[in-house]
Amino acid sequence: MKIAVFVSFLVVLGLFIFATQVPVTLTEDEVAKAVTEASSESEAPVDEDLLAQAVQLSVEKLEKAQSTRLKYLVSAYLVIWLVFILYVLHLERKQQELDKRLAQLEQESDQ
Repeated sequence: MKIAVFVSFLVVLGLFIFATQVPVTLTEDEVAKAVTEASSESEAPVDEDLLAQAVQLSVEKLEKAQSTRLKYLVSAYLVIWLVFILYVLHLERKQQELDKRLAQLEQESDQ
């Protein structure tokens, strides 16, 4: 039981490390496509370089916010697993105490 709990904790910890290190980037082709779509929808002339910078800045802000939200989500999941692990270990300790007490009572009843 302890091994399963420990392995599950390591998996969750690995997920936390992976989720906080995953870089999400937007390629230049995707930025160019977004700029082209935006400029084609606009009736007024558009400075495509300025629009590309605005798209890149917006994406960076969104990625940073997404990364922060992901860290909070994984942190909450990690805390829940820690509480669960502590509860399981507490139950295991109580079960061992009950097993000892039952063995004592069986010895007393045999005498």
